[in-house]
Amino acid sequence: MMADMPHWVPPQKPDMMQQIREMEEREKQRNSHRQTDNTNTTKGMNPMEFFTKYAVKD
Repeated sequence: MMADMPHWVPPQKPDMMQQIREMEEREKQRNSHRQTDNTNTTKGMNPMEFFTKYAVKD
């Protein structure tokens, strides 16, 4: 009966190569997000950059 008893199996940890691939994929997503932010949108823009770009010069 002990052989049929349920037991907890820890989840497998990703190996080093899989972690590197995941980090590279996240970096690609961040870079593509930055490129879309630069095209006439102000979402996610640095406040200092926003005010220096759109400030009215007296």
